[in-house]
Amino acid sequence: MKKAKNSYTVMMAVMMLVPVFSFAKSQVKASKIIDQINDGKPVQYENVEIIGDLDFTSIKDITLDKPYLRSRNTTKTYSCHIKSLLSFINCVFIGDVIGYVHDDWKNETHNAVFHEDVDFQGCNFQALSAFKYAKFFGKSNFENTQFHKEAFFKYAKFSTKASFSNAYFYYDANFKYTNFPKAVNFDKATFRRLANFKYTEFPLGVNFENAEFNGEACFKYTKFHEPINFNGAAFNDDVDFKYTKLDGRSFTLYLLNKKTRR
Repeated sequence: MKKAKNSYTVMMAVMMLVPVFSFAKSQVKASKIIDQINDGKPVQYENVEIIGDLDFTSIKDITLDKPYLRSRNTTKTYSCHIKSLLSFINCVFIGDVIGYVHDDWKNETHNAVFHEDVDFQGCNFQALSAFKYAKFFGKSNFENTQFHKEAFFKYAKFSTKASFSNAYFYYDANFKYTNFPKAVNFDKATFRRLANFKYTEFPLGVNFENAEFNGEACFKYTKFHEPINFNGAAFNDDVDFKYTKLDGRSFTLYLLNKKTRR
């Protein structure tokens, strides 16, 4: 009887562990993804954990930007060409995701250039996401994505459709000087800390409907163009619209007129 009881206990323990293994995400090394890009293969993952730093500047296909003047104080700038389609759906990035590196000692900068569509829908960036100066030639999807550290998109260039709809920024969201030539969505996005859009231009409009700004919202020198949507947006901290323009006119006047019409 005692032996049967022990067998039952072991069986129950195993059954209790089954859900844990069933819902655990499989893991993929970041180095494997870099190898796929170097081999010219598409990168498509869903519901996996990416282990290690995913460094897009470490790929083999790099070119030296021109013009380059050989002088002591001139920075060498290299473009790192990612020509594979990238699709990460509901993935967790444990390490840094790197699309920009500057080496002070060598005075060199390496910037990622994404030639195909980039999809990070529903992903979770646990560490740094550095896309400073990165170029996105295809569609860029960051919908429902969580950024636990600084989302660093300063000087990034988006050539076509980009969406940060329902994204959650736990730390600073840095979109200073970012280039959005097409309409971009930030609807239902949540900014826990600084939302920095200083000097950013939205030539074909932007959607901030129902966005939530819990830290400072900086739109100083930002250039808006219609259509623009701030309906339902909540500003729970300081807001800076100083020198902001809408189609070349004062954005402050636009806000006052909108408030008057209500």
